[in-house]
Amino acid sequence: MKKRLADVVVDTLIKLNINTCFSVVGGGSMHLNNAFALKKNQINTIYNHHEQACTMAAEGYARYSGGIAAVCVTSGPGGTNAINGVQSAWVDSIPMIVFSGHPRYETTVTASGLNLRVRGVQENDIISMVSSITKYAKTVLDPKSIVYEIEKAISIAMDGRRGPVWLSVPLDIQGALVEEDELYEYIEKDNSEYYVEHVKDNYLDKLQYFINQSKRPCILTGSGIRTGAAESLFRQFMSGINVPVVGGAQQADINYNGENNYYGLSGSIGPRTGNYILYNADLIIVLANSLSFNQTGNAVSDFVPNAKIVMINAEEDEAKKDGLHVDLNIVCDIKEFFEKAIDYNLTINASQEWINQCNNIFKANIKYEMLVRHGELNDSERVPALLFWKEFMKKVQKNAVINLGNSCSVHGILQEGADYADQRIMVNYNCGSMGADIPNAIGSTVTSIDLPHYCVTGEGSVMMNIQEFQTIYHYKLPIKTVIFNNNGYGAIRNTCESFFNGFYNGCTPESGISFPDISDVAKAFKIPYKVCRNVGELHDSLDWIVNYEGYCILEIYEILDEIRGPKLVSRMDENGVFYTPPVYDLSPVVDEKTIRNYIDNLE
Repeated sequence: MKKRLADVVVDTLIKLNINTCFSVVGGGSMHLNNAFALKKNQINTIYNHHEQACTMAAEGYARYSGGIAAVCVTSGPGGTNAINGVQSAWVDSIPMIVFSGHPRYETTVTASGLNLRVRGVQENDIISMVSSITKYAKTVLDPKSIVYEIEKAISIAMDGRRGPVWLSVPLDIQGALVEEDELYEYIEKDNSEYYVEHVKDNYLDKLQYFINQSKRPCILTGSGIRTGAAESLFRQFMSGINVPVVGGAQQADINYNGENNYYGLSGSIGPRTGNYILYNADLIIVLANSLSFNQTGNAVSDFVPNAKIVMINAEEDEAKKDGLHVDLNIVCDIKEFFEKAIDYNLTINASQEWINQCNNIFKANIKYEMLVRHGELNDSERVPALLFWKEFMKKVQKNAVINLGNSCSVHGILQEGADYADQRIMVNYNCGSMGADIPNAIGSTVTSIDLPHYCVTGEGSVMMNIQEFQTIYHYKLPIKTVIFNNNGYGAIRNTCESFFNGFYNGCTPESGISFPDISDVAKAFKIPYKVCRNVGELHDSLDWIVNYEGYCILEIYEILDEIRGPKLVSRMDENGVFYTPPVYDLSPVVDEKTIRNYIDNLE
């Protein structure tokens, strides 16, 4: 029986349990658009107002659900507009499958064999553009290969270190009729170069030997536990061992505050406790954490110099980065590591002396974490972001899903982390794209619409995808958005203050950038709105947004140029040369004598 190839695409996705697509329609993808619409009862297609928002929404969908969503965009600018979200997914190991349209093959530069810039309508070589930021990218030219290519692409996207994949489908291929019984089948893992190796028993023998030799072992978690859908296995693995756990930089919801043997987060924005514990450890077992600069600081060679590092990661080269000293590099899928370690009965039983030392470090450093000037504040002042987070987390639901924008106003929660096991706190921390906030929240909300969903961001980031408020309104997505008003780009103002003596450019109204009144924005999109102008209004404002049923916007007038800490800050030596201190030495600076009270092997 013959079937249109575009219909085969959608039927194959449904067969593979992919039930959500984010799309902007266009002529170059018209058959695909039609096929998705015809199966609207089996695959939910959300139509965004920009292709960048489609891929960012697919990121939010996967980040929350652990599954994979499809994206469908048109040719030419439709594809190039989608690239930013794909880059975000690539660096954060988030799976998605993107389908892009393409001109009829016979009208393309490739078919002509000539050295042309463009021939077909809205033509570009999208595959060469995205090849470096996808795990697999291909133009489908043989109609019989379509099922093979989809199944292969999704298998690659979900295996090992996850990531985005992309299939470009020319118009004539989309509309082609194919015999279903002539379609090529995909044999699982028939392309071994795309897959990671298996855990070998001798690696576990070596790891157990390191553990047995250690007096102060520690586990450092990473985002791959979430993106690799290994949370339940991680919990099972942890239930059989007794060892201090430190959360990786900005991994705010893998563990939760108050969990047994958990001592908070670490890295370049703190808090200090986690960093101090890492520097006291003599063995650090790194679980699906790539040890980026956010984790180690720029002074990589100074990162835990006295500890052995065992790194479990899906990519071998992560352990080979300059400055890192990795003593055992176990390259594997993190889920398989947990399965094998559980079967192996890997044993870690930290001494009570070491646990007590970690407890003492934790208790002694509470005063240095999330600095808020409580004693100096009065009710008429604008709201410090750190105070907002302290109070917000007291009121927010235990199962809240909180998507963060890339704004310095969200640092507080990336230091403090989740308070309950079912809270999710999500941000694209490696790409750091402004504008990811609202689309990310749309994606996560689609997967779990009955949960309380929040999007917390700054006014600068909101402007990058402000049109997606209409998507929230149209689909009645119950996203509660908090927007910090700090009169410009707060992070860039801080940069100008630190490096250019306060000479601002493009970060304040006076230096060239301004923003609309958020109340007018809310009115335009018919979204209920409330403003919190000062500290005195904060509690009522938080009660309003937490208890509001449905989508809404709360604007927070943030205190300008708030001193945030702790965080890693470059300093100038006596010769006027900037340098970055080790990651345990955060600002505001704590004197060396005090630091030595918490790090007993400091050289």
